[in-house]
Amino acid sequence: MTTTTAAEPDAALYTAFLDAFNQARYEEVRDLIAADFKDHHPGFDIDGAEVYLAALRNAHETLQISGELEELLVDGDRLVTRVRLSGRHVGEVFGIPATGRPVSWETTEVWRVADGRLAERWAVDDLLGLSRQISPEAQNVAVVQRVSDAVNARRYDDLDELFAADFKDRNPAWDVESLEQLKGIIVAAHQALDFHAHLDGLYAAGPDRVVMHITFTGRHVAPFFGVQPTGKEVTWTSLEVYRLEDFKVVERWVQADTAGLMAQIGVPLPQ
Repeated sequence: MTTTTAAEPDAALYTAFLDAFNQARYEEVRDLIAADFKDHHPGFDIDGAEVYLAALRNAHETLQISGELEELLVDGDRLVTRVRLSGRHVGEVFGIPATGRPVSWETTEVWRVADGRLAERWAVDDLLGLSRQISPEAQNVAVVQRVSDAVNARRYDDLDELFAADFKDRNPAWDVESLEQLKGIIVAAHQALDFHAHLDGLYAAGPDRVVMHITFTGRHVAPFFGVQPTGKEVTWTSLEVYRLEDFKVVERWVQADTAGLMAQIGVPLPQ
């Protein structure tokens, strides 16, 4: 923490406020802020001490929030603070139900002091960073990333916790009606092509969809599509869309360059 040597009472006023806030001692907070306290954020303002105290209570109830002072500067009747906020998402925030995830973000604030109290505040919070930490879209992307990681590491049983019991796979080459069938196909492909999947793109495409673009590379080391092993290096691409419910994969659509793969290992293709 960095603090100027001037106006030490004002610096002490803020540190007392932060300590009371962290401990949810709202009566002490009320004594440290003006009755007509104003709080300014991009997009909304808060007028009055009681409304501000209600906002602090909500922050504690939904995010179990606490702040760590990183820097404090004093200039006349103004305080400038940089604070690292952290907590856990235990209540609805931005319309997103509790995820239980730990969260952390930074805020930069300017405070105006009047008559020995905090009278006004201007704050810029990294709310985008916070929303990304609790977004179901971000968690869905993380689930699909884990699917890719498990396949590359050949940890097939790890897929059990990532896919729903009624999972369906939609592929022009085949339709898979269960995860066990899909795992069998992946195992056979690993044995025949000794492949590795490289993620070219992975992103959310809505609240329940994740899109993945993959480049596979490998070597034809065992019979595949009825062709004896050639030892050839192979590569092909796949575009996949995953649908998730409750952070489990329930459906997948695949468009893979299967014809290109077949051509590389010498499977006769229709003319």
